[in-house]
Parts: sequence; structure tokens; C-alpha cells
Amino acid sequence: MMFAKSVLAAAAMALACGAAFAADNDNKAHKGFNDMDKNADGKLTRAEAKGNKELLSRWKEADSNNDGVLTRAEYLKLMAKIDANKVKEKVSGAPAAVKKETAEAKRRAPDANASTGASADAKTNADAKTK
Repeated sequence: MMFAKSVLAAAAMALACGAAFAADNDNKAHKGFNDMDKNADGKLTRAEAKGNKELLSRWKEADSNNDGVLTRAEYLKLMAKIDANKVKEKVSGAPAAVKKETAEAKRRAPDANASTGASADAKTNADAKTK
């Protein structure tokens, strides 16, 4: 019986690891700096980066010296920022946009005490009378 439980636990662990690996496999679709740098000059042009839509959409953010090309350092800085945001979203369980929307909704919601102002005033008056 103990052997069967051990085999079952091992099988469950293998399935869990396989699922985690499959979920992380989507990163292989994105090419790295060396794969995109076709002429190996150490810089990426927009033409070389055309396969990475996320990089192109954040090009101005990544190109810190505004020379029109990305150096390896500029590329790695942006990728680290993107990776940190993805980890943050996975750990928190909600995308940043959802969190921002929730915070905005809380900000816009009327104050709970303001809606019960009359009862709060009555309580204050009752407290004053007991003193």
C-alpha cells in the first residue's frame, strides 16, 4: 500500500512539473537579443526586432539614449522590467490593470461613514449625553 501511494505521489508530481513546464514554454516563441541581431553588430534596429511585437510597442521606453537602436544593455533593462512585472502579476494573482481598476473603484466609492452620517451624529449625541 505504501508503494502504491509513493507511485501515485510521484505521478502527481510529474504531472504538476509537466504542466508548469508547458505553461512556461510560451517564452520560447520570443527570440532573444542574439537571435534578432542578424548582422551581429551588438545593436537591434526596428527591422531586426520586427518579430517581437512587445519590444516594438515599448521601443521608445527601451531606447534610453534615443539613437534609434537598442544596445544589449537597453534590451536587457527592458526585458528585466517586463519579467519583473510578469512575476509580480503571477505572485499577486491579478494583473496590474485589474489591481489599478480595483483601486480606482475603491477611490471613487462613497465613504461609508458619509452615507451613514445621520446615525453617526446620533451616536455622537448619545455619547455626549452619557458624559
